[in-house]
Amino acid sequence: MLISYDKGDITITDTDEIITLILDLAEKGMNEIWISEDNTSYPALAVLVNGRYACLNYFGNDDGDMYMSRGTENVEVSFNPGGTEWVAPADAVLPINTAIDCIRQFCKNYKLPDCIEWQNGV
Repeated sequence: MLISYDKGDITITDTDEIITLILDLAEKGMNEIWISEDNTSYPALAVLVNGRYACLNYFGNDDGDMYMSRGTENVEVSFNPGGTEWVAPADAVLPINTAIDCIRQFCKNYKLPDCIEWQNGV
């Protein structure tokens, strides 16, 4: 899988290694991680993390097939997509462990994970 984050692009084949990286980045504060199949741009899962919270964005293609996580936390959390601080809608924020479940599912087949509800992306 291709993993893109602030230190560049890397290839990681083991899902557990990806999870470890994401959890380490979450502990450090606001980070953005993109996951996609090797040598492809889509589908992709953008993972925004900040401590114990996450917001997920699924990009199915470049035609606008995009979904944002529908969260359960009902809390506004700041994230840093594209280097710009952004406060996610309260209904888009997930606990990090729920996001990890979605990441595991995405890494198996690169399809929209069905372990959470999704809403139209912004």
